[in-house]
This record gives sequence, C-alpha cells and structure tokens, in this order.
Amino acid sequence: MPFNHSIVFLLPNTHFPLWSVVLMTSFSLAFLHFIIEKEPPKTEHLPVVVMAFVMSVFWISTTAGELVNCLEAIGTHLKLPPALLGLTVLAWGNSVGDLVADVAVAKAGHPAMAMAGCFAGPMFNMLVGLGSALVIQTANVYPRAYQLNFHVGIVIAFVFLLLSLMGSLLVITWCRFRVPRFWGFCLVGIYAAFTAASLGIAMFSG
Repeated sequence: MPFNHSIVFLLPNTHFPLWSVVLMTSFSLAFLHFIIEKEPPKTEHLPVVVMAFVMSVFWISTTAGELVNCLEAIGTHLKLPPALLGLTVLAWGNSVGDLVADVAVAKAGHPAMAMAGCFAGPMFNMLVGLGSALVIQTANVYPRAYQLNFHVGIVIAFVFLLLSLMGSLLVITWCRFRVPRFWGFCLVGIYAAFTAASLGIAMFSG
C-alpha cells in the first residue's frame, strides 16, 4: 500500500466502519451501567477512579494532539518557518493538556496541587523526556561523543526559564509561600518577552 493512500478501518469482508461498532458498543455498555448502578461503587471505588483518571488523561492528550496536528497543517500550508511553528503552535499545543488540568484542579479547590502540577509537568519533560532521549542517542553513538547543535534560541530559553524559576522561588518565599496576583502578571510578561525574543531570533536566522 502506498504511503499516500488513506487507511480506512472496516470490519472484515464488509464496508461497515469499525469506529461505529466501537462507539455503539461503548454507548450500550455505558447506558446499561447507568441503568443498573443506582449508587456509587463501594468496593470498586479505587479501580473506577484510576480508570476515570487514565481515560481523562487519554482524552486530554488526544485532543491536544489533534489540535497540534491541525495547527501544524495550517502552518505548513502558510509556509511558516519550522522554528516559528515550534515556538508557537507546538509549544502551545503541548501545553494545552497541562493548562486544562491545572486550571480545573485549581477551580476544584486544590490550588497547592495545581501549583505543584505547573512545576512537576515541565520538570518531568526536562528530566525524563530529554534525559531518556539523550541516553538513547548517546548509547547509539557510543564510544563516540554525541554532539549537540548549538543554537542561540536554546540559550535564550534557558535564561528565561532560570529567570522565571528563580523569581518564583524568591517571590513565593518572600510572600510566605503565597502566590500574589502581580507575580502571575509578571510571569505572563516574562513569557511574552521570551516569545518575542525567540520569534525575532527565529525570523532573523530563518
């Protein structure tokens, strides 16, 4: 099958789409569960909560991924530079899931959990995501050293990241571990300055 040929998931020996079967089956099971179960589960509470959490993460990730694909297609159609897409479309798309989850947790009355998620998510991406990728790449080229391509945009990103982290540490500590409203506007301003500087570098170098 050529790579430019569309793939359609159908039932064997039929022209019936597979997604409709999955949708009808899931809807029937959900409706049956809604009719039978009149009270919240008692013994199966933990598995149900874990399953709901996993499915919520899955749908948020799927929605964010599709949003990134749509915006990336628009950017490619408009012939925008790849660096410009990475700094805007891909960065915003990858953060949609964290944004929705953290705002929902904060509105639910758990601001400390939302604040921890704001820092734990990027830290996980930096340490686990980037770390595992570098480990795999260095293992592939061993015993030779893996050369990283220097780009001034990376330095700018780390400078603004250090500025936001150190500023947050000092301000939150000074305010007795409370986040003042003005610091939120300051963080938005720091990100706006970083975006403007990065876009300027991307357009100038691209």
